[in-house]
Amino acid sequence: MSNKPTQKLINYGSVSFSLVGLKALMSDLNAIVSEQGEIELAQTKKRDDQTQEDHEEFLARARTDIFKILATVNYSDGSSVHTSDPVDIEFDAEGHLIESFYVSNVTPYKQNVGFDPSHYFHLFLDFSQPPLLDAAQLISSPTANNTHLDIRGRRAGWRTAIEEAVSKRIKKRRHIRNLFHKGFIYDFGLLLMGLPASIYACWYASPFIQKHFGNANAVVTSAAYLYVGFCALWFYRLLFSYTKWAFPLVELTDQDTRPKFHRKIWWTIVTVLAGKLFWDLGDPYVSLPLWWKALNP
Repeated sequence: MSNKPTQKLINYGSVSFSLVGLKALMSDLNAIVSEQGEIELAQTKKRDDQTQEDHEEFLARARTDIFKILATVNYSDGSSVHTSDPVDIEFDAEGHLIESFYVSNVTPYKQNVGFDPSHYFHLFLDFSQPPLLDAAQLISSPTANNTHLDIRGRRAGWRTAIEEAVSKRIKKRRHIRNLFHKGFIYDFGLLLMGLPASIYACWYASPFIQKHFGNANAVVTSAAYLYVGFCALWFYRLLFSYTKWAFPLVELTDQDTRPKFHRKIWWTIVTVLAGKLFWDLGDPYVSLPLWWKALNP
């Protein structure tokens, strides 16, 4: 049977974590790395040029300095914290927020041994917020986010333990939100909502257009309808970008971010629009006077 290392890359989509969960995750990962260290140290034999005391000292140092994790936390002000202690993972609720969280067992091992371990993992959580309107990205492109887990090792128990440790600390998986951040969702929404909204806007504005431009040249009247239609499409474009910004792909729920506040505004906008569409299109069929007359002939 081949003993070749197996590598697995996992992309999580739209997920959320809590600060308590991140700290617990660090403790879990540290325990798994320590367990792997004991397996490897059990196979280590004393060198001929070593005394038993030197060998025991090497094993003790390996347990504390080599087989451990190291996390890097990047903040919104550009500062960073490098630590192996979960207690050090903090943020100021009214100050600088956590933009990314990276943890691995590679750096401590490589700094002391000189090469990468045979069993390693890299976990990167990207909590950064992209611009509301990003001209550098196509609107149909998926949301850029580098959150992933990379595991490599010969032992299946190692790979399974790391993957389960991360999955266990995910606070919530948001499947609907994940859909909004996929590629070409904008185009699908354009056909499903954008173009119908444009036609509705033209219909809604038709009394005004006919009143002010009805006696003008047909080209002017057509141009007025086109302008209203394009404005509706542009509003759909803004609302789509605002939705992706207000509902980020990966989130640390403890942080009081701007998108978290703007979700209330988003719900207000959507509720008002839905209410307006309902009363314009559905009221003739469900209005109370009609129902009352039907029940009392």
